[in-house]
Amino acid sequence: MTYKEDSLSSESVTKKMVLLIHGEESKFYTEKQYEVDSLRSNGLKGFAVGDNSFMVIKKPHNCASKYYFVFRDNYKLTESEKLNWKIEKETTKKNNYTCQKATLNYKGRSWEAWFTQEIPIQEGPYIFKGLPGLIVYMKDATNSYEFSFTGLKKNYHLLEFENMQPRPIEISKEKLDKVFLDYFNDPYREMRSGNVKAKFKDEKGNDIEPNFKEMTKNTQDDLIKNNNPIELINAVKYPKSL
Repeated sequence: MTYKEDSLSSESVTKKMVLLIHGEESKFYTEKQYEVDSLRSNGLKGFAVGDNSFMVIKKPHNCASKYYFVFRDNYKLTESEKLNWKIEKETTKKNNYTCQKATLNYKGRSWEAWFTQEIPIQEGPYIFKGLPGLIVYMKDATNSYEFSFTGLKKNYHLLEFENMQPRPIEISKEKLDKVFLDYFNDPYREMRSGNVKAKFKDEKGNDIEPNFKEMTKNTQDDLIKNNNPIELINAVKYPKSL
């Protein structure tokens, strides 16, 4: 998966993703987080750095849950995702599979997808599914997001899909937007209040007092700059930082 955090920049981010399929359910998330979850299921108790970005669990009847990790909390937004695909006649070869083109408009982006009936699984990256074969390639019209299939494994470490910490908090879209805005307005609230203990050091390793005002402005500037979400119409309308 390759994407642009900043739509005005030529720089992109690449992540290795995993699509786990078990029965009628699937989970899409980073390979890094899958590896951490596998270690923990085998008894790892220590600290391990994962990556929970773009995590989605899809269930039957067009139901999808998306997970958003904000500071110490994990929020779960569950929606019905009816995808109005338009299947085209055009075909091509991708990854040695014969693929057919399909297009879709979804939450502010126009998508081009290529699926293969040689892998008769109606699945794909992120929330995308419902075509008569596996989606092996997909990109949006602005070239901000691109998914490319790299391989298929029939056996994997079986994990409970929603076995994650912290446990997810069910939330509505409106309340989730408020969570994002509250974080934007005061991203270091928990540290300033002492609820979260953290030590700050300079480049020589000496303890220093954090400049929360400067840190807040830097975080706010990054949030405003990197506001090119995959669901474009859901981009948070952040105020200008102070």
